[in-house]
Amino acid sequence: MIGLMALSLTALVACKEEEVASQGSMTCDPEAFAFLVGQDKGALEGVTTPEVVRVLGENSPATMDFNQQRLNVIHDDAGKIIEVSCG
Repeated sequence: MIGLMALSLTALVACKEEEVASQGSMTCDPEAFAFLVGQDKGALEGVTTPEVVRVLGENSPATMDFNQQRLNVIHDDAGKIIEVSCG
């Protein structure tokens, strides 16, 4: 009985990890990351993201170069994500 419970728990954890990992996108698509808005910037952990991700405070300086593949994640002073965009 205990073995069956442990197996069920392992399957549940694996399912949850797979669900989190399936969120996001390997390409920059703001709609795929819209679920992050309102969450703490730590919510990015475990999310599938493009290779280039820039996480910035809303008043942080940033380069003005445009990279279509780069995901920009902007957060407020409390660390809550307020915007996701490409560029």
